[in-house]
Amino acid sequence: MKRMRVAVVGGGIGGLTAAGLLAKEGHAVTLFEGGATLGGKARALSCEGLTLDTGPTLLTLPELVRGTFAALDAVDLLPPFIELEPQCAYRFSDGCRFTAHKDLERTAWSAGELRPSERRGVRSFYDEAARIWRAAGEPYLEAPFEGLAGFMARVARRGVGAVVAGMKLPTLHDLAVKHFKTHHLQQFVGRFATYAGASPFEASAAFSLIPHIERAYGVHHVRGGIGALVEALGQAVHRQGVTVRLGVRATFSRDAEGYRVGPLGSAEPFDTVVVNADPLRSARRESGPLALSGFVLLLEVEGRPALPHHTVLFGGDSAREFSELFRGQLAADPTVYLCNPSATDATMAPPGRTGVFVMVNAPPLPQDFEAAERAARAWELNAERAKGQMFDKLHQHFPELRGRMRIVGQRTPVDLAEQGAPGGSIYGFLPHGRFGPFRRPRIRGGTPGLFFAGGGTHPGGGVPLVMLSGRFAAEMALAHLRRET
Repeated sequence: MKRMRVAVVGGGIGGLTAAGLLAKEGHAVTLFEGGATLGGKARALSCEGLTLDTGPTLLTLPELVRGTFAALDAVDLLPPFIELEPQCAYRFSDGCRFTAHKDLERTAWSAGELRPSERRGVRSFYDEAARIWRAAGEPYLEAPFEGLAGFMARVARRGVGAVVAGMKLPTLHDLAVKHFKTHHLQQFVGRFATYAGASPFEASAAFSLIPHIERAYGVHHVRGGIGALVEALGQAVHRQGVTVRLGVRATFSRDAEGYRVGPLGSAEPFDTVVVNADPLRSARRESGPLALSGFVLLLEVEGRPALPHHTVLFGGDSAREFSELFRGQLAADPTVYLCNPSATDATMAPPGRTGVFVMVNAPPLPQDFEAAERAARAWELNAERAKGQMFDKLHQHFPELRGRMRIVGQRTPVDLAEQGAPGGSIYGFLPHGRFGPFRRPRIRGGTPGLFFAGGGTHPGGGVPLVMLSGRFAAEMALAHLRRET
């Protein structure tokens, strides 16, 4: 194949993956990244020996990640993965607790401590989640989503039962109520909608494939954090000969010869473009509802308190919490997620100190420019309120932390918006409704030779799926370049 010029706009995980794979096929690839470092939302903060991820904090589908590095001839660069056991500790507003394990019977035993009948609920829930994975999840990830016809053909290969099951999917909350009697485990199931910035009361039960994936393939920590994975991916891309231009905000436009890509006033010609940015604006869909954003605190804690690696502290009323968030308000009683990576990986913090990532869901900024400006200014007050809520909940569940925590960093929806996320939404498109996941913007852009990668496009958010979007984008770009030669 003739050596062609390829531009990748954005140096997140999806863009890096696409750039490396396209360069490996012999093309001249230039990656433009507006920031000073690679990684997009998957960055890390280092502070006096403390390391904390500022974006994603866990890894699932490890073989997909290993396969990506193998495709880049870079397995030697890959940091070790540590499978977590237990996977996550859950605490509820009434003091009850539940722990999720990879082993189904250990999870069922923990659920039985809430109510004995919930042991059967755990088994039946995960059994149905596995069926949903086989019927819809596997075909969704097999190939780029180009329309329902191709997807349904892949589903049909699993049999008529898979098609029928897919057409009957309720909401994720309805699925939780079907299998569990306690509000505790209904909240546990509902949490997985937030992996896509959605509400369990509006999102499809298809999101139950996420807890199935965690149980079937494990929840993993990358030694050194997700930031170490990004660094390794950057090294792999350099090894393939990609030209990386940091601190360059590139635009792209199509002309008769192909594409012009680069900073305003000095764009260069390219044959195809992969854009590692949310595609809603390009698809002229930016006025639609957005998925949730988030507010993150990065904390330094004196000593080494016995905090689990992953903990979720639920609010008391999920229905009210999601109603408030999707009305554009901070929740009055939010669910708080915290990650203590040094519980597993001593390299993340020096002796005698602990780093903790703490996050609450937050509404995205309004799409209207003037309203967004007002909301951005209001975040100074919102941040103080959210901090108070987070510290109150941490003190409630972990009183030993009182007086031992210091904020070393934070991330608001305004920060995410400045990185290019529409309205500061982490995932962009809001996948509510039975067919919500299938309305996600596609990888193939609106003009020949334009492709998208990242959490805002198919197949969605999370490190492995973003890598998969980069692989799909590279495959589709290669097919386009073959037709052009």
